[in-house]
Amino acid sequence: MPELMIEFVYVAEAFEWWLVGMAVRLGGYQPHYFPRLHCIARMLDSDISPIADYVQYVRKHAYPGPNGTRVNGPSYQAQTPIKTSTGVLLLGVPVAHAGKRQRINEARISYETPWQEKHLNIIEQNYRTAPHFSEVFPQLREILMRRYETLADLSVASLTWSLTTLFGTGARASLEDVRTALPYEGARLRNLLLVSKTPVAPPDKDAGRDANEWIIDMCRHFGADEYYFGGTSATCYMDFKRFEDAGIALKQQAWQCGAYPQQHGGFTPNLSILDLLMNADTARARTILHTPAA
Repeated sequence: MPELMIEFVYVAEAFEWWLVGMAVRLGGYQPHYFPRLHCIARMLDSDISPIADYVQYVRKHAYPGPNGTRVNGPSYQAQTPIKTSTGVLLLGVPVAHAGKRQRINEARISYETPWQEKHLNIIEQNYRTAPHFSEVFPQLREILMRRYETLADLSVASLTWSLTTLFGTGARASLEDVRTALPYEGARLRNLLLVSKTPVAPPDKDAGRDANEWIIDMCRHFGADEYYFGGTSATCYMDFKRFEDAGIALKQQAWQCGAYPQQHGGFTPNLSILDLLMNADTARARTILHTPAA
């Protein structure tokens, strides 16, 4: 089905839900390399999850620090945290430098070094005794050994593989495969798509278009009357008054990562989806990612 037809159908469904008094929730997502668990939990608990593949690629983000301060940390756009015998390790994808303001879907992956083999070797060394290694690792090898042009291409493939694996619909990795599996029992998610394929313009600081205006425009485009966000967003750029003025309700994610058996000692929450899928079966993984109703 063409992209615009999918959007039209979904807006019609959103209007129908509005008639019976149900909020339509939009939860934004910037593509990450094998995303951390809270990202997938937020996505599964949203009606619409636009993938912001055309926002700026950054190596670091500002995060809330103590006493209202901000600290810089990894953006996770090109990194994923796994657990090793010596602690948490970030696996990073090398991105060719092409100026300060390249978008994620313009950031070209560098293949000057065999980083895919390195990632696979590290994963194998640290997860080969995990209960589901023999199922997950061959699929992971297939995903990683493909050649992707941009970071967005790789990140979307890693996300859609994660979702189809969670849904038990096979090891395929495309947005169409995920859409085919939706709606999925136990998940609120009804639509997943690339924002770059919609008429919604990206944020543009030079033109005076900030993230708040961009999110409000996305909500209006999809007929969403509720925006679902994380704590980092609230402290770093969100202006709650502007959402109130636009008639968009706000809901902050309150998901907590439940414990599950891991390799290498005590439990570490909110690692890469790789860690969860290696250590838990899909039914347990879906339970971990479920957000209890408020």
